[in-house]
Amino acid sequence: MTILILLVAVLATSVTYTIIYKLKKGTVLASALVTLTSGIVFPYIFPEKGILLATVATAGSYAAMVSREKFPRLLDMVFVGIICGLVFILTQEVFVGVGGRLGSIAAISCFTWLGIKKAKRKVL
Repeated sequence: MTILILLVAVLATSVTYTIIYKLKKGTVLASALVTLTSGIVFPYIFPEKGILLATVATAGSYAAMVSREKFPRLLDMVFVGIICGLVFILTQEVFVGVGGRLGSIAAISCFTWLGIKKAKRKVL
C-alpha cells in the first residue's frame, strides 16, 4: 500500500502541475479536477482503500499549486510528490479530522524540496 500511496501522490502532483502550466489553467481548477477525478475513480477501483488514495491525491494536488518560479520543472513535482506521499504515510494517524492537515502536508513537502534544492546548490 505504501508504494501505491507514493505513486498516487506523484501522479497527483504531476497531473495538477501539468494542467496548470502546460494547459494554462488556473491552480484552483487544476487541483479541483484532480481531486474530483480521484474522488470518483479511486473508491471505484479500490473499494477498501479508495478514499484514502483520493485523500492522498488531494494533498498532492495542493502541493502542485506552487509558483513556477520556485519549481520550474515537472521533475520538481515528482520529488515533491514523493515527499508528500512519505509525509502523508508518516502522519496518517496524526490530526485526523483537523482542518488544514492536507494543506500542511503539501506545504511541508514543498518546503522540504525547496530546502533540499537550496542545500544542494550550496554544497555543490
